[in-house]
Amino acid sequence: MRLKAFELAEIVSGELIGDKDIILTGANGLSEANSNEISFLGNLKYLQDALNTYAGVTFVGLDIDISQFKSKNIIKVKNPQYAYSIVLSIIEKERLSLISKTVHQSASISDKAKIGKDAYIGQNVVIEDGAVIGDNAKIFPNVYIGRDVKIGNDCLIYPNVVIREDSLIGDRVVLQPGVVIGGDGFGFATIEGENKKIPQIGIVEIGNDVEIGSNTIIDRATVDATKIGNGTKIDNLVVIAHNVQIGQNCIIVSQAGIAGSTHLGNNVTIGGQTGLAGHIKIGNNVTISSQSGISGNIKDGEVVGGNPMAQLSQSIKIRALMRKLPGMYSDIRKIKKDLEDK
Repeated sequence: MRLKAFELAEIVSGELIGDKDIILTGANGLSEANSNEISFLGNLKYLQDALNTYAGVTFVGLDIDISQFKSKNIIKVKNPQYAYSIVLSIIEKERLSLISKTVHQSASISDKAKIGKDAYIGQNVVIEDGAVIGDNAKIFPNVYIGRDVKIGNDCLIYPNVVIREDSLIGDRVVLQPGVVIGGDGFGFATIEGENKKIPQIGIVEIGNDVEIGSNTIIDRATVDATKIGNGTKIDNLVVIAHNVQIGQNCIIVSQAGIAGSTHLGNNVTIGGQTGLAGHIKIGNNVTISSQSGISGNIKDGEVVGGNPMAQLSQSIKIRALMRKLPGMYSDIRKIKKDLEDK
């Protein structure tokens, strides 16, 4: 990246105050940035860091008192963090553009597979019969793509990802290292004391603009499909079981687990280390706090948490009271003893 400050201000629709011709080539934190890097003030608790930064330009909010910044170069924007993310996107796009649009000679690609235009296929990638890879996809080393898998345009599939047979991946999907798509669902029936495997013959369907974090697992359906909606973002180390249906623009944080056949609506947020039981329905615009245990249906728009689940405000009160239980127990014993002595 190489931008002058006035060019950057135009890109982020901001107001530049300071040197319009300073050259900017990167981005960094307030404390680490140098005179050719961009930073941002997104939280006033870091104001002192912003006042002392060596950054060439700092994004700040519209309501900030600019007199504090004296001779520093600043760009006033509606949302400093979003403006900063635009800069990071520019840097990321340039980084990805350096990857060659070639197929490595060590890749094993079936003659019955189809590779789109300008795709990158890295070392030791395996692509089976009937697989289709979209235009401008980037498949990094050691990825396995099974029979009849469909991968859309502009996808990033990082090293050591496994995509098993028949899985459908939309456009602009990002799969971080170690993701497994389409492994068998955990389906067993106990017959006369023995656990008999139930074949998992369904598929996984992933929509457009989905990102899935490292070592997350999306199980294939027993029949039909496990589905992830457009725009949903899933963190690292999440388990999505067979036949789960996840709506659009959901956020699922690390170490969450969703049991089989549970349905999530659109715009659901699930905090880290939360477990959802199987065969339940979560409405649209629901927020579930971290470390919750969800065993029943949740209506649209609810904010819940805790284990057992309660309205989040009630759950916070319960957890606060739990810390006071030892003292309350001692008080009760003392009151009981005083009453017995009388």
